[in-house]
Amino acid sequence: MTKKKNKLFIVILSILILILACFFGVKAVYKSYFAPKVSVTSINSNIELNDWNLIKKFLPNNINLSLKEINVSSTTEFSDSELTDLFILALREEPDAIKDLTGLKVDIENDDINIYVDINYKNIPFQGKLTFTAQSKDGKGIFHYKEGKVGFIDISKDTIFKNLQDNSILSFDKNNGDIILSFKDIIKYLQIKSIKVEDNKIVIVFNGTIPLLSSIFPNLN
Repeated sequence: MTKKKNKLFIVILSILILILACFFGVKAVYKSYFAPKVSVTSINSNIELNDWNLIKKFLPNNINLSLKEINVSSTTEFSDSELTDLFILALREEPDAIKDLTGLKVDIENDDINIYVDINYKNIPFQGKLTFTAQSKDGKGIFHYKEGKVGFIDISKDTIFKNLQDNSILSFDKNNGDIILSFKDIIKYLQIKSIKVEDNKIVIVFNGTIPLLSSIFPNLN
């Protein structure tokens, strides 16, 4: 009887040790790979897009005036904190896309634009990292989705883009995995000529052609 009790005790103890090992193993994996590590800005932060402050960024460095039009060009920079605010404001227009999103941060590193996102899934916080590259095309700035991970799990572009809809600042090419930045609804006639990552900032060159007398006298040559 004593031997049977000892065997039963050993079995129970082994099961408990196995359960504890699994628990602490899962906890260690979670803390190492999935738990938030980078501080982000809350999606509910008090952020307001001041159109005038945005316009001041694009005040022209060069102006060429003719009877028909004004040609202007400007170079401006966006820091990662400014891009964080812009992305948060844009995503607030997408309630279905951010229902589990609690925070976001843009971090510019080398030629990559990293976006850290905090997600609360079943009351458990996770952090993902999305990486984009920047380029310009057809007067717009394009952030191309390069890769994304939550821990060691890859995130497909379909997962990122499926619930996103175009808004006043951003539009989305879901087939190519592109976030398209355009300010045409804020500053008319403005186009993005080039966009690049430089010194941990996004450097954007704008140009625009503003019709002058031609808008008043359409037959003027």
